[in-house]
Amino acid sequence: MYKTHRPLALMLALILALACLSGSALAESSASPKHVENLIIGTTAENNVFNMTGQKDAFGRMNYNGFTQGDFVYRDENGDLQPYFFKTYQISEDGKTLDFTWHTGAVWHDGKPVTDEDILFSFEFMRDVKKVGALSNLESVEITGEGAARLNFSAPDAYYWLNTTCNNNACVYPKHIWEGIEDYSDYTGADAAIGCGPYKLVSYDVDSQTSYYEAVPENAFLGEITVDKVTVQSYADQATLMMAMLNGEVDAYYTYASPIDATLVDSISGDPNIDLGQSDFSGSYQMLFGCSRKPGDDLNFRNAIAYAIDYSAAATAVSGAYGKLPSRAILNPACKGFDESIAMLEYNPETAKRMLDEAGYVDQDGDGWRDLPDGSAMDLSVIPQYSSSMEVRSRLGEIVISSLQAVGVNCHIDEEAISNSEVWEDKVTSEDYDISITLTTSGVAAYSTAFRYILAELREGESGWHWGSYHSDELVETYYAMTEAISDEQYIENCQKLQKMAGEEMFALTMAWQTAFFPYRTDQYEGWQNFPSWGVIHNETWYTLTAK
Repeated sequence: MYKTHRPLALMLALILALACLSGSALAESSASPKHVENLIIGTTAENNVFNMTGQKDAFGRMNYNGFTQGDFVYRDENGDLQPYFFKTYQISEDGKTLDFTWHTGAVWHDGKPVTDEDILFSFEFMRDVKKVGALSNLESVEITGEGAARLNFSAPDAYYWLNTTCNNNACVYPKHIWEGIEDYSDYTGADAAIGCGPYKLVSYDVDSQTSYYEAVPENAFLGEITVDKVTVQSYADQATLMMAMLNGEVDAYYTYASPIDATLVDSISGDPNIDLGQSDFSGSYQMLFGCSRKPGDDLNFRNAIAYAIDYSAAATAVSGAYGKLPSRAILNPACKGFDESIAMLEYNPETAKRMLDEAGYVDQDGDGWRDLPDGSAMDLSVIPQYSSSMEVRSRLGEIVISSLQAVGVNCHIDEEAISNSEVWEDKVTSEDYDISITLTTSGVAAYSTAFRYILAELREGESGWHWGSYHSDELVETYYAMTEAISDEQYIENCQKLQKMAGEEMFALTMAWQTAFFPYRTDQYEGWQNFPSWGVIHNETWYTLTAK
């Protein structure tokens, strides 16, 4: 029999125990990611309004990202819909029924559970009180089992509604808070911010423009929440925010549809700890022709002017050295259904001059400017879309003016329209313009597309923004065939029909393809995912970001 020396045996036992502990710790470490204690997000939206039914200010815009709300679905990095509060969903073949299941363990931020009654109330509230257009044909909502329900539409609207839920506050609403409240957008009670998202509002300070949030483990819709706390800090402008990021005071930048201005890229590009968050941007600036009056009603004129615009200058105005030249498709490669077969737009002033001459737009009175074919003077009004931030729009207006004047077309900026939002809106909706410059945001571009604004008219009974002047039954019918599709295939088919129509009829054109920058720091955290057009703050961030 062999005997083991006692001190040696103790030492071996200790080594074995330490090895077991080390292995256990390693396993635990690999199973549990290192959490982010407090993620600081910088924004230029204000921290004033905290109402979960709207999209106003930083709180409302953060809720595009499955933040304090239980968003039903979200768009992933490829622009495809993914379940969020919904666990699963299925659309019937006729597009009239949507069956879904949801996370039954979810809780409201006041501790109450989310119930079947909340599910039923939410859809009735959105349809009857908020008057959500995509739910106007919702006939009923019914509970079909534990954690399961069905939406029944009188028209094939299921796919349409589901796709328009993103960025439209389509989420679960707590019945015990919102029942009986008609003026929901003006409600300022402390419970107005209560949702069932992965984060709850803890406090805010309007003076310092800061709001604070904590994770709610019960509402971990995509797995373990790895970001324990979030601070949203508002800044007066992008330049100030970028300085704060350089100083390490901000971890990431997010503001809906507002990537940082291209002029700021150089100020942060030299820091090895900052990723520019570069991607293609689905939003874009369009130039719309006044097609309901001369000369915009003439396709020959529109085609000639398409060759007159300096697209390189426009691309620089929009994205600096990162801007790209556009095609005749209106949409861009970041948009779902983009048709790459449609020809690129070409800047060729000599071609523009020749085409104008051939179409009869020549200088008949010798004043140096081209006249209409009937001999009357031509002085086109150009109206960049009114906005609180006019820098890019104004620059694009200047480019249009200089481009047209270079080929002999007299034109001017409508100063009245660019100084007042109501005047601008009135002029575009009454088609009182020759050329209008508008912006399509990335959220609208994701499904409704720029054609939503290019329409000259909506269907009977519908209301909403539409700024175009090209009256065409085919355009309207194809647009609604796209938005009310019952499948991706049908959506893309009609989306590409619209692009071909735009390329042929030239009722509008995109001035440049934009590059987006949503910067973030990389020195403390890993697991960032930069979604095209959106940045690194999105529904998945709360579950993938970890501390180094």
